Amino acid sequence: MDDMSNIDMIARTMNYELHAEQFDIPMFNFMTREKNDNPQIIFIATGNNYIEQLVSDGPIKEGEFESRINLVISNVKKASVNIETNFYHYRDYSNGIFNYKLYFQDMIIPTNEGKKIIRTINAFFVEPKMHDFYQFSLSVGPYDMSTETLKPGVFDLENDKITLTLSNYMKELLDNLKYKN
Repeated sequence: MDDMSNIDMIARTMNYELHAEQFDIPMFNFMTREKNDNPQIIFIATGNNYIEQLVSDGPIKEGEFESRINLVISNVKKASVNIETNFYHYRDYSNGIFNYKLYFQDMIIPTNEGKKIIRTINAFFVEPKMHDFYQFSLSVGPYDMSTETLKPGVFDLENDKITLTLSNYMKELLDNLKYKN
């Protein structure tokens, strides 16, 4: 890596950190904030089979929101070698500060014992002051698919307690994500 690449990476890292300092990021009391060396991962916490994270994908231009979501989805699918990964638009939501597009994501992981599934709810949004693109995610699992605990692509909020809990937890997180001042 040459000196310009190092300078560019340091500048990008500082930019992610400076922009993220403006957020008051909620976290559930059963979770613990984890150390992280990736400058794009602003926040990560784990606990009780859940992973919460806020990831920055940098600045975005006007009118690029949908195409950036599609690019993130495409990149995740490409990186998920030997793992079936599917995204499903769930709904649009606003907390009065940020406007979110929510997607459920199912990752089906082959194991020696069968298949396991991780369900994630992702909230994509653009921060209006600095026009940065963010992905706020909450994941749970992995669960054995043979137990019929989760059915890929099915979001039955009346009968599926795991998906309902994810949806309710995410709503609480999104309602409380705000600027510090």
